[in-house]
Amino acid sequence: MMPRGLTWLALAICLVLHVTPCAASTENVSEFISILEDKGFTVQEGRMGKLNVLELCSAGYVNYCFGNNAGFPYAIYILPPSPGQDPSPRQAPAVGYDPDAADNYPANLDTVPAGMIYKLRPDEAIVLIGSTPPPARYFSFRSYLGFVENRPGKDYTDTPTFGDDEIGWYHRIYCSLGDPLNHLNMWTSNTPGGAAGNAFGSATVLITTADKGINRMMRDALTAAGYSPDIINDDNIPPSLVHMGLEKGKDTFLTIMRAALWDQPDVGSNYLDNIGDHIRVFRITPNTPIAAGEPWPVPALRVRETGVSEYQTIPNAAADLEHLRQEIIRRHGGAQLRPVHLDTDIWLPEGYTGIFRDVDLLAEDRDTTYLRTNFFQLATDDDFVIVYGVNHEQTGKAIYSNFSFYGVELLNGVAGTSSAEYANSAADYFPPGYENSKYYYVYKIARRATAGEPCVLVPYSTGNHSGKAFGVDNSKDAYIAFRAYIDVNTQVGPSLFEIIWDRAILFTKTP
Repeated sequence: MMPRGLTWLALAICLVLHVTPCAASTENVSEFISILEDKGFTVQEGRMGKLNVLELCSAGYVNYCFGNNAGFPYAIYILPPSPGQDPSPRQAPAVGYDPDAADNYPANLDTVPAGMIYKLRPDEAIVLIGSTPPPARYFSFRSYLGFVENRPGKDYTDTPTFGDDEIGWYHRIYCSLGDPLNHLNMWTSNTPGGAAGNAFGSATVLITTADKGINRMMRDALTAAGYSPDIINDDNIPPSLVHMGLEKGKDTFLTIMRAALWDQPDVGSNYLDNIGDHIRVFRITPNTPIAAGEPWPVPALRVRETGVSEYQTIPNAAADLEHLRQEIIRRHGGAQLRPVHLDTDIWLPEGYTGIFRDVDLLAEDRDTTYLRTNFFQLATDDDFVIVYGVNHEQTGKAIYSNFSFYGVELLNGVAGTSSAEYANSAADYFPPGYENSKYYYVYKIARRATAGEPCVLVPYSTGNHSGKAFGVDNSKDAYIAFRAYIDVNTQVGPSLFEIIWDRAILFTKTP
């Protein structure tokens, strides 16, 4: 977050974000816009932009990296202001904006990129039209509550606060507003009406509203323009959980797209780098305010529990994990390396919990679990961490799982790997032919690799040519975080209490 008066470094921002207005037209978009304008709506085109938080943090545009999942891409909606809303210093004014109007609403917070967070009137809609990501292990779309007004009488000394007396004082909570739409449940041309199929690289529409009546208006215009109802999805904001409106102190929102483990990395990278060619995003506002008469209720969230746990799937897990622990210490410890067992605990709760607690949840997502170790330091280049545990993909509790190495100061995920890479990495730690070895993994996190040993390398922050947020220096607090994405039986992340939590041991050089 930047001070409101900072000089606009437009070229640098574009290079960091890789975003351009959408150049390619989407079938029937013009008709959709024309229908809405005839019905008294203003339609403004925003865009979807690739987001590299490590670059933004390194450049000083944000003060931390939101606990990014190392190596996995993000994209966000970037929207213009609402008509009659003052633009922030880095935003172009809205369509029809009159700077001299006495009743203009105050600007959004001044963010980079401008428009990544936005206020919404209860009668506004956001509509995405385009194609889903190309084949990968996973994708999802999710809207979030972004920055909220500081509560009277509450001490925010230890919480970063943004804004000014004109637009209000806010703090970040980044809490999800429900279950994500992902590749298992999104309606697309390949999965019409939620039918089974391959939802990747497929035409889709996504409507974000806070009111059922506004949603119906968008659906009517879309179907009249030729879009099949079988590819239209709803992203519902429950008004009872938020404070909508453009006035000073009203809540802000953001929308994030995630993707992971491209089938063809070059194809996936090209999609993200040119995402404006694949997805178009529109902010739609009635010229005459519409009374919100049918607010969306708070949704029933998908149940994570299946009744089948990894404790059942691997009945010898307790003995196996103790065997792994002892074998790891025997192989990697020694007179000069002291093992320190790192405790694993819950890192992030769910979005509604964060909203009610008024805490920052770093844009968590119900498609996964969030565990992390306690803090530690790599004191020297000889220190390293061995992470080990159950491969949740192998047990069927996740479509993939992964771990990332973080710096505490910037919450920057700088290195990691996934179950796509660490399958069968524990076999050598068990007796030859031990069948259950397939359920486990062992991986090293270090400054330098040892030949023949699976290893994630941790880069330094100081002197890092990519930027300070791309590494973590020695003697800086760090942690390891673990995620397990999607139990296919529930279409959300597995229950934290049906998986066996991942583990880690720090080996630190003795004086």
